[in-house]
Amino acid sequence: MKIGEFAKQVGVSVRAIRYYEEFGLLRPERRSRGGFRLYGPENRKRLAVIYFLKEIGLSLTEIREILLAKKASGGDKATVGFLLRVFNEKLAMVESKIDALNAMKAELENALRILRSCESCSREVLLDALSCGDCAKLGPTEAVPETLRVILQ
Repeated sequence: MKIGEFAKQVGVSVRAIRYYEEFGLLRPERRSRGGFRLYGPENRKRLAVIYFLKEIGLSLTEIREILLAKKASGGDKATVGFLLRVFNEKLAMVESKIDALNAMKAELENALRILRSCESCSREVLLDALSCGDCAKLGPTEAVPETLRVILQ
């Protein structure tokens, strides 16, 4: 299929595909008699890998190094070592992001629990969680998430 149709199918711009070609990440599978770039299933797979690697935080330069590593060495131990190093670094980064997201989630859940208890409170002044020490639903002041504590001060 021609570049425009391919771009539409994979959800990227024609410009992005051409940029990936210029950068050495993607090549058309063949050219038509008229010289048009033609793309197929292997291009789709390669583009999916490129986007996966981008999503885990690799730069286009790092992606090019990865994609060219096997070609340059034939897939020897140096290539395996290179991939192990890069993927281990990215896995550590992803795990760190997951930990940070889990902490954010816990803080939001705690803040929502407090806000829901304030919503059903009969007191005239709401969102005064720091001074509601006698509220059985609220719990100790230490349990108030830092974000909510700063907002309520």
